[in-house]
Amino acid sequence: MDRFTVFTTPEIAQFFPFYSPNLEKKSVVYPHYSYGEQIFFPSVIRSSNLDLIHYTNFNTPVFFKPARSVVTIHDLTLWFFPGRKQRSWFRRMMYRFIIRRSCENATKIIAVSEASKADIVKYLGIDPAKVAVIYEAATNRINADADPKKIEAIKVRHDITRPFFMYVGAWRQHKNLVRLIRAFGVFRHRYGLDYQLVLAGRVDPMFPEIQATINQLNLQNHVVLAGYVADNDIGAFYAAAEAFVFPSLYEGFGLPPLEAMAAGTPVLSSNVSCMPEVLGDAALYFDPLDVEDMAAKMHDLATSYGLRRSLKDKGFSQAKKYSFARMAKETLALYQEILGTSPRDKLK
Repeated sequence: MDRFTVFTTPEIAQFFPFYSPNLEKKSVVYPHYSYGEQIFFPSVIRSSNLDLIHYTNFNTPVFFKPARSVVTIHDLTLWFFPGRKQRSWFRRMMYRFIIRRSCENATKIIAVSEASKADIVKYLGIDPAKVAVIYEAATNRINADADPKKIEAIKVRHDITRPFFMYVGAWRQHKNLVRLIRAFGVFRHRYGLDYQLVLAGRVDPMFPEIQATINQLNLQNHVVLAGYVADNDIGAFYAAAEAFVFPSLYEGFGLPPLEAMAAGTPVLSSNVSCMPEVLGDAALYFDPLDVEDMAAKMHDLATSYGLRRSLKDKGFSQAKKYSFARMAKETLALYQEILGTSPRDKLK
């Protein structure tokens, strides 16, 4: 029987409440992206009697190279869009050093899309044969059978009184929210359709231009800043929307539009990065740098029941192509491939 050890900080140990006879949970006190993770975590790995370790993010102990390891690189977002929290050249330099070193140290790398793999190969200089693509999946708690009472309660709570376009996600530079708001302004002004735009996600004071754009375009009564939405409400929120809009400039996989599809919500998406690969023909695409194109696609969807129905049906089928069971099966197969082609000495 295969045996697994999950290393977790005490704060998130609660997210692994399940029990299995072949699973051990170890609490590690070193926070992510800390000196402790780099300096002291390797000794925990050495003492844990492991054949292979899988790091599920790029922040690995870079001066510790175990004989067999896997690292998942979800995207290179910080490579292209460092963000306002990564202001110093030193932090940006360290990010680039750590992610490249993590890939060099790994036996195999998991990329979550072919687009992400291409970036890893091109910008980190990694051999394509070293990178396996294993797709992620939308949460299985989202489906198209949302309770109508819950949908109505969400609308009342957030003062949503009209059909609405919805965005879910963080406020980040690459999320392209200012252009989304401008496109929504064009949509309302040019076509005269009385819609609302709902931005779900924590309101981030580091991006004052979002509220400033809303004010500049006099959209205060038409744009809803819903803030953080709990996991048990997000499915109903998706289902309540007329459409989901995803204007991102860059993603590694792009979970929110797949979640919207699983909820039966038509999807409008940018046509860059991994989005056409992951969403296939189940989304209506636009150029994320072209506000006019984005607004026009909003109009196309708002005025065509047939288009909405077609995207909804295609979206159901597209979302079902991805599953956690498939992701787990392919990940386990990768472990077995590595262990079958290398000596089984414990990691040291």
